Amino acid sequence: MTANGARRGITANPWLWVMLVYACGIGVRLMYTLIIQRPENFIYSDMGLYVGLARRIAAQMPLGPADVTHPLGYSEFLAFMMSSGYTLARAVTVQIFVTCLVPLAIGLLGWAAYGRRTGLLAIVFSSLYFPFIEYGALFLTEIHFIFWLAVSFTLLFTIYRVRRPKVALMLAAASGVTLSVATAFKSVALPAAFLLAVVEGVALLLALPGVDARARLKRLQPWAIRWAVVGIAAMPLLAVQARACTHANRGRFCVSGNKIGADFLLGHYGRVGAIDWNPPGGDGGARFGSPGSYLRRYEGSARVPFQYNDSEANSREAWRWIGAHPAEAAVLSLDHIYDLFFGSGMWPGYGHPTWVWTHLSQYIFLAFLFVPLVPICAGILRRGWRTALTSRTAMLLAPIAALTLTVAYATGEVRYRIPFDIFLIAIVCSAVAGDLRRIDLKRVDA
Repeated sequence: MTANGARRGITANPWLWVMLVYACGIGVRLMYTLIIQRPENFIYSDMGLYVGLARRIAAQMPLGPADVTHPLGYSEFLAFMMSSGYTLARAVTVQIFVTCLVPLAIGLLGWAAYGRRTGLLAIVFSSLYFPFIEYGALFLTEIHFIFWLAVSFTLLFTIYRVRRPKVALMLAAASGVTLSVATAFKSVALPAAFLLAVVEGVALLLALPGVDARARLKRLQPWAIRWAVVGIAAMPLLAVQARACTHANRGRFCVSGNKIGADFLLGHYGRVGAIDWNPPGGDGGARFGSPGSYLRRYEGSARVPFQYNDSEANSREAWRWIGAHPAEAAVLSLDHIYDLFFGSGMWPGYGHPTWVWTHLSQYIFLAFLFVPLVPICAGILRRGWRTALTSRTAMLLAPIAALTLTVAYATGEVRYRIPFDIFLIAIVCSAVAGDLRRIDLKRVDA
């Protein structure tokens, strides 16, 4: 082979270009986190909540109901990383490492779900996707949640590529463990996995038309065993988390937080910008709003005479309001879904000096992820509802559907969607790379 031929062979290697883009992504992350947006300069609101709780955990102070409004995983991580002077330098270092691993994890997800070309293209896209860079430079749960969610679902989709039952069960167990880690950062990981299990079960049933009930149940046995293993493997960490949350919540059971009722009320109490929780005696008082209400310029506020962390009281009041205003409640739920996908920008980046990139990233999402998704789904649906429901794309959309239902129940904003963009990236990259046709359309294409 001539020297020119060798050079052409090297430059034609897709791995070279993917790794070059990935290296550029690492450089951008280092510059952004260490120079442009140092995490320690933005400790306020939710960032302040996580850091303040981490300092209390590091000081071995007892926790109360106000400390378990969010899953404890991230604050526990920060507390573990704190030095004796409560500095967060080690946490920043580890977070940089995790954010650099995120594109690789997303690439593996695309590879497991569709194929090698999808995985390589997903690495390229996610290496330069600004939201993943932004949340790597803030003391928030998103970047860790993205990584562990991608790893967990990669293991689940890898199961479809193995034939040995023991290997499949080992992958299911590993997925359960990593799913529990993801849940320790954000509880929405659980409904995402649950809906994937439902979609997979429906797909298995639909794949056997005309088969009797006994054969269908036999076909579902491996599926049921796999998901049972996922649940069992996830249980130890979830149990530890539930015990800590329930103890801090003064005996009221909770697994990953006690504010689901408050979020429900905040999202379904009219066009309010914030709610004041003012129980008698002042114990448990709080005031919270949502970024969606802020961006919609809702300036009204409401006051309720119970605790922020009293999920039962919050839920009762929300259902009372919904019963009195059913049409308004339905529109508010639609607003939350709209804000999830089409909001002007993710919190808190839209208020930072780098707001231009935050807003631009939302346009990039619409142009390169959401808009292409429409013809992709339409193309699969044209081939029949059975093909659509049994497609790999339907399984990847299941977590998105779970998130959509969650925000319809509570509140919605772009920030909630960002971790789940990993599934949209995999789908769109599979269409561009040609793997989608091979995986989801092979049964009907000539």
